[in-house]
Amino acid sequence: MVLIAAEAVLQLVLAESSLDLWRAGAMVVLGVALLLRHRHWRWLLPVLLTANALPLSLTVLIVVTYSYATRSQHRVLTALMVLLAIATGAVPTMLLVGDEPFLGVTGLALVTLVTVASAATGMYTSARRALLAELQERAEQAESGRAAAEEQARRAERTRIAREMHDIVAHKISLVAMHAGALEVNPSLDRAQVQDSAGLIRQTATTALSELREVLGVLRGDEEEAPLAPQPTWEDVRRLVTTSQQAGITVDLFDFIDDEVPDPLARTAYRVVQEGLTNIHKHALHTKARVALIGEPGTELVIEVSNVLPKGFTTDLPGARMGLSGIETRVTHAGGTITSGPTDDGRFEVRAVIPWPTAT
Repeated sequence: MVLIAAEAVLQLVLAESSLDLWRAGAMVVLGVALLLRHRHWRWLLPVLLTANALPLSLTVLIVVTYSYATRSQHRVLTALMVLLAIATGAVPTMLLVGDEPFLGVTGLALVTLVTVASAATGMYTSARRALLAELQERAEQAESGRAAAEEQARRAERTRIAREMHDIVAHKISLVAMHAGALEVNPSLDRAQVQDSAGLIRQTATTALSELREVLGVLRGDEEEAPLAPQPTWEDVRRLVTTSQQAGITVDLFDFIDDEVPDPLARTAYRVVQEGLTNIHKHALHTKARVALIGEPGTELVIEVSNVLPKGFTTDLPGARMGLSGIETRVTHAGGTITSGPTDDGRFEVRAVIPWPTAT
């Protein structure tokens, strides 16, 4: 607007006739109309460009062409606008020069050069703005995606921690509850039996507290105070059954495994058997149970933990409702499948089938 006003003032200063005064006034009117180009550019800019054929303002020509090129996404329309600008700028110029063709050609070349340069600059500005907007959008999406990934990671970590604490504590606490319940309902036990049961309760509770302390120590980062315990091995799977038998559960072990079980597979099997026995401790204390282990390398490891469905038995032990979900995640991660539920022969069975790769 300032440049148009300056051009109009210059036109007034150099005015030699009423036509020059009229052209200066028209420039001012076009300059004021250009203030509305941001909202009505689609139709206003072509109209202003056509109207500029009378005052022949070079500034209006440049501003209109540049403004249209920066806003229009259709290159064909931009090209038509350039042709219109050349026509409205060059034709009146050639008519004014009259019999001097050199001046006419010079004016045509000047108008064409200015128009094309304005349009090219506007198209470059439009492309740059679009690129910057796209980069900003990508950055915002990346930031949003990073925040979502962090939140998902936090949720997964909370779930993993809860699952680990459940696996570590639930089994041994259920054994403690079983031993305490046996003492409560058997007041006729002699002193030696009471001492044995109390010792088992103390030992089991101490082990549970020690393992819980290790987990909490790792969460705090106190690795020196709470070193990681050795991971379960295949012998620990068998030991789970022995511990339940010592606690008074009628559980039979059918172990058909003769080959060495890899540690990752043994850890998954340990969690499956542990969760199955924990649920028996809680909900099927007085029924018969069995644990079957079948498989060999190159095939599959089949783990079955089942018990006779109890009739009318209730328990005060709460269920976290995440044990079966936790071992399902572990088994699925190992490439296996797991099912749980009542069977046709009146038992409740947890059955996991896990691939057993051959040793390399």
